[in-house]
Amino acid sequence: MSAEPRTTSSLLRRMNTREVLAALQRQGPLSRAEIARHTGISNPTITRTVADLLAARLLEEGELQQAPLGRPAKVLRLATETVSVLGVVVGVKTCELVSAGLDGLLHDDRVLSFPTPPRYGDLVRRIAEHAERCARESKTAVLGLGISIPGLLSRKDQRTLVSPNLHQTDGQQLGVDVAERLGLETAILQETHALCLAEQTYGAARGVEDFAMLDITGGLGLGVVQGGRFLQGHRGLAGELGHLTVDLAGRRCGCGNLGCLETVATDTALAQLVGERLRRELSTDEVIAQIKSGQIAADAEMALVLDYLAVGLAAVINLFNPQKLFIYGRLFDAGPRVYPKLLEATARRTLAPSLADCEIIRARGNKRLGAVAGIIERLMTGT
Repeated sequence: MSAEPRTTSSLLRRMNTREVLAALQRQGPLSRAEIARHTGISNPTITRTVADLLAARLLEEGELQQAPLGRPAKVLRLATETVSVLGVVVGVKTCELVSAGLDGLLHDDRVLSFPTPPRYGDLVRRIAEHAERCARESKTAVLGLGISIPGLLSRKDQRTLVSPNLHQTDGQQLGVDVAERLGLETAILQETHALCLAEQTYGAARGVEDFAMLDITGGLGLGVVQGGRFLQGHRGLAGELGHLTVDLAGRRCGCGNLGCLETVATDTALAQLVGERLRRELSTDEVIAQIKSGQIAADAEMALVLDYLAVGLAAVINLFNPQKLFIYGRLFDAGPRVYPKLLEATARRTLAPSLADCEIIRARGNKRLGAVAGIIERLMTGT
């Protein structure tokens, strides 16, 4: 009979903790009285919750702040001076490791990059080595590591079931293996979910209950948030729009199928199309830079990619009716007319009532911030 009150009390403490941390994420540094006003939680409960968070090193006390009435009070902020977190973006060709405070502000002077190893064991080792190096060089205590990774990531056991463009991770539990090697709290997120979390926490999706994120940088990933919650499906695999067949006789995809949407509607697809015409291998960055500078013309290839991308956007809008649809990609940097052309093509293919309710905008966040947001979320909520 006594278990229920203890369980209820524990749940309330977690809820209060989350509310306090969320208020500081939204508003920035606040005094205890201001936190109480923003959250509606009583002053005694705020005092206890803040004490617990200070002990856990998730908060720091700042300078005295003069109150309109009464004595000056110290402000509280998410910890940045004494602790930090790390984030790793695992890419098809390159991995990046970054550092940040619990406010999500990235330390751009601490970015480490290395080629993605073709063997899984080497991938685990290189991530651990770079994380250890960053921790040694840091002036703060590192509390955890977040990993952003492509592919189908099982919600149940955090195992990559298949990664069409990164097969060395197939069947592996990268987050578990890195955590065991480092002895550090680790959170792993599918990269599109990481982008959603970054936008939801630090970008233009704050306070937005229904939105979608389309990542077109390498493959084509989709994340959907409805009613403030990620749409995950039975095993966490929902949103694989990139492997919808759109060309029955098309290019072979990394998944083994022919004509998947991601083979014709991404930054990588543009680089491949231009490279084939010019008969030389070009990276996405090279293609975008040369189009922008006028060194090469790629009107036909760009038009094809935008048309197929518009098919993808229309499918997301018609199926999920999001309030906002974010697009994360680099091909729009090739010229000022690229993004407007995509919007025009999307308007031709989308149901008018659904499109009228949806704002299509470029994402503000990135995968680095997504990896960091993932571990901060884990540390703050315990989930």
